[in-house]
Amino acid sequence: MESIIRMFKRTLNKEFLTYLVFVLIAVMTWFFRMLSKEHTVDLKFRASFVDTPADKVLLEAPDKYMSLTVTAQGFTLLKYKMGMVFHPLSINASYRMLKRDSHHLQGEYYILSSSIVREVKEQLGMDIDLVHIVPDTLKFLFGETVQKKVPVKVQAQFQFEKEFLATGALIVRPAEITVSGPGIWVDTLHYVYSVAKTYRNLKDTLKATIALLPSVQHLTYDTREVEITLPVERHTETSLSVPIEAVNLPEGYKMKIFPGTLTITCMVPISRFDRLQPNMFRVTVDYRAVANSAEAMPKAKVSVAKMPAYVSDVRFHPKNVDFIIEK
Repeated sequence: MESIIRMFKRTLNKEFLTYLVFVLIAVMTWFFRMLSKEHTVDLKFRASFVDTPADKVLLEAPDKYMSLTVTAQGFTLLKYKMGMVFHPLSINASYRMLKRDSHHLQGEYYILSSSIVREVKEQLGMDIDLVHIVPDTLKFLFGETVQKKVPVKVQAQFQFEKEFLATGALIVRPAEITVSGPGIWVDTLHYVYSVAKTYRNLKDTLKATIALLPSVQHLTYDTREVEITLPVERHTETSLSVPIEAVNLPEGYKMKIFPGTLTITCMVPISRFDRLQPNMFRVTVDYRAVANSAEAMPKAKVSVAKMPAYVSDVRFHPKNVDFIIEK
């Protein structure tokens, strides 16, 4: 009995396998017959717009995908569906192709899809026929290109070795760069900034190149980096006694100040230490600031009105002084 059952199962398995083979042959025959026939389908292609006017900036472009209704054999369409020959379409957007849209915003142009049929057909190849393009109109918005000199602002921090400081202002070359782009954006640009950077342990003059922050869309710079120079030198502390001067006195008035001098303490570069003199500073008290004071015995506030550009960390004493006004 068992042997009969096993024989029956083997027979069924053979018949089932034979059936599957015939079904597979039939399906493949049908599949290849369908692929050999022509079909009309919609395919999506990525569009790339080239040869745009050099004197204008493209602010808004058509959708980057175009839908093409095409007719071709199934084998060819299968290649496209599988991405084997799927490549961007290059669309000429030069002045020769662009039409001015006089009924809308200034700078609006368009290209009729019917005018690029031949161009697109050539890119699709001989084995595929183009029936229709969607959208039927490709719309562009251009801005007029203008140029403007814009100052550069360097975003940098400087940290010095002990007893070392800068002996002058930071030098940036070029101090201005040329920015090109749509006038509506260039006109509102007041500065171009560098990347943020910190320079540490400085004990000698710094010479470096620093990159500019990337330009916003549609703006271009004539350079992507600037050179910076920061003079650095060892400094030492010194003190000087400087006379205090009264300013804004009415004609015929005198102002006696007690004490008549103050002590200024500052950091000075070693190379200029011997040349630093009290007359390079101007220390003042303002008569107008105390003339109408309600205090019984007011004091005059002292200000440092002038000092050499190369000194730093300036401190002085006293901050306020007594005075007598005489006619």
